[in-house]
Amino acid sequence: MDVFVADYAGFCSGVARAVKKAEIAPKPVASLGPLIHNPQVVEKLAAQGVRPVASLEEVEEGRILIRSHGVPPQVLEQARAKGLEIIDATCPFVRRAQELAQELASQGLEIIIVGDPEHAEVRGLVEWAQGKAKVISSAAEVENLPQSSRRAVIVQTTQPQETLQAVVAALLPKTAELWVYNTICEATRRRQEAAVRLARQVDIMVVVGGRNSANTRHLAELCRNTGTPTYHVEKAGELRSEWFAGAQKVGVTGGASTPAWIIEEVVKMLQHLSESIKEPKTPEVGVERAEALLSKPNGEARDTTPAVAHEISQYDGEFRQDEVPTAGEQPGIEMSSHPEEAERIFRLRRGSVIVGTVVQVRDNEVLVDVGGKSEGVIPLTELSYRPFNHPSEVVAVGQEIHVMVLRPENEDGHPLLSKKRADRRIAWDRLEAAFTNGEELRGEVVGVVKGGLLVDVGVRGFVPASLIERGFVEDLHAYLGKTLRLKVIELDRAKNKLVLSQRAILDEEFEKQRQATWESLEPGQVRKGIVRRLTNFGAFIDLGGVDGLLHVSEISWGRVEHPQDVLQEGQEIEVKVLGVDREEGRVSLGRKQLLPNPWNTARERYPVGTVVQGKVLRLAPFGAFVEVEPGIEGLVHISQLADHRVEKPEEVVAVGQVIPVKVLKVDQEAQRMSLSLRQALQDKPKGNPDSSEKPSKEDGSGVKLGELFGDLFGANNQD
Repeated sequence: MDVFVADYAGFCSGVARAVKKAEIAPKPVASLGPLIHNPQVVEKLAAQGVRPVASLEEVEEGRILIRSHGVPPQVLEQARAKGLEIIDATCPFVRRAQELAQELASQGLEIIIVGDPEHAEVRGLVEWAQGKAKVISSAAEVENLPQSSRRAVIVQTTQPQETLQAVVAALLPKTAELWVYNTICEATRRRQEAAVRLARQVDIMVVVGGRNSANTRHLAELCRNTGTPTYHVEKAGELRSEWFAGAQKVGVTGGASTPAWIIEEVVKMLQHLSESIKEPKTPEVGVERAEALLSKPNGEARDTTPAVAHEISQYDGEFRQDEVPTAGEQPGIEMSSHPEEAERIFRLRRGSVIVGTVVQVRDNEVLVDVGGKSEGVIPLTELSYRPFNHPSEVVAVGQEIHVMVLRPENEDGHPLLSKKRADRRIAWDRLEAAFTNGEELRGEVVGVVKGGLLVDVGVRGFVPASLIERGFVEDLHAYLGKTLRLKVIELDRAKNKLVLSQRAILDEEFEKQRQATWESLEPGQVRKGIVRRLTNFGAFIDLGGVDGLLHVSEISWGRVEHPQDVLQEGQEIEVKVLGVDREEGRVSLGRKQLLPNPWNTARERYPVGTVVQGKVLRLAPFGAFVEVEPGIEGLVHISQLADHRVEKPEEVVAVGQVIPVKVLKVDQEAQRMSLSLRQALQDKPKGNPDSSEKPSKEDGSGVKLGELFGDLFGANNQD
């Protein structure tokens, strides 16, 4: 039985942010309601001093933690009035929906909230909308609404996209003007799509998460709708072996409130069940997660849990908090009655990070002044985790550096210090802050491994190949030595696990650029764009996050067989905006409008009686259309093809053939031109000696004009 874990399973960024805020908040702290819809996580946080409360009436002083679902504005006002310190862990997507509800209510719009009316997030949104909003959970409920002139729609962040689309479709006939704001969390959409995609490929689907989590319930419902048997469990102990009898492939996903460790336990239990069922195969990591697996430097496979296969770096011996003894517990050190000595001993306790000044750089060690009677010593092995040839490449005399105390005194009475471990601890603190606040980092690519890149951000982090760029990356080695812009998307300090993404930043910037472009696009504008893709019917031009279609007929005034004859992918060109359809997301463009129209001077350049060379473009029952220059073509009527009666134009000319034609009439306004092959062959051309040449076919058929026109080339023939 093979086990496949869906992409994006588990904590979303908003939930992870809330849990992190709870973990680092000074304790005790009261959480206004369960922090997330997962009883196991809530129980774990309660053991750490995060106490859930039903209302502010239970909290008289101290700190109050606002969960990711957010709260009504009056709750925040009440907390401030009581003097409570507010730790706001409201999900950024929920915050955006709250701000929209408040703004739309102030504009007097009737607000429709698509979501579960009993959900904490939705109840809060109703209050942010000044209590004026109506909550709709399905399209069927729209039938009870009256006609309205102006409505605005916002949606619970964890609702399925299909529910929003169905409600909007039902509202359109009942609303004269409808504004729709899609506030569904992008991570929710990706998680649901990945789960549905996996459910269609497996025999059994397991959805892990709290039963009180609307997000997880929706996830299970979407999986069931694929027709695949789906089981919703909160923890591994609920799995039953009879569910998987005869199953070859089992898929696993988790709701936004499900931590990775619970998903890991489910995967391990499925492995155990697979062995007990005695399937011929052993469970393995699904292809959706396989790219995250790394190998040891010597090529030996790591023993990793399938659901969390990111391995960043080995534990370097940094002291954990529970291993750091207090000053009085230091072996061989007694507290002195002299304040200065006591302070020095406290500063030099094992595991503390202090600031010192480099006083000497030797070949085998670095001496640092950290106060006291003697300098501290940094062995070369504790100077930096980056390779170096000499310690002078890392530090210089007089430089202030952070160091960690490994031992207050070595055999020679000097404090034993580590710069690399201090740097590592400081880096983790900075990374945790960046994770919580969504800050951008920069890191140098220091290695290429299976499935991604290793980057240096103070500690070693992993960037999966799929999160490097917005598109597919073919050569990972091209990034070695380059600096990437990164965001932390997964962090576990205890396991030294750090997963980063450059694509998250690029996606965010692309979306901002796309939105700005849509807002500014208007018909008639002239814009620069990049040719992104060529097709038979035209070219797609990137205008800055928005692709517009330049139809083949709008590329040039002349006939263009294929866009690749004129344009190249990656080329920058100027185009004119011909039309904008924001509802359908379409933009039509033109290029020939920015080029001189050859018809504007056609009368002057082709006076009546002129004989010119032209190329037969196409044939019709009534004649042949001939191009005299790109963008200008005229009609040789069937009566003007030869002196004798012609039944069909193909009896005289063929497509692609170059022939002489005489200009009979030019209608510059209507962009029409009448031409004659018969008269061009009879009359000697004026002012264009080359035009007297006999027409010849370009297709190499070998047909000669003498064979076609006989004695028409005689000098005495007349019209």
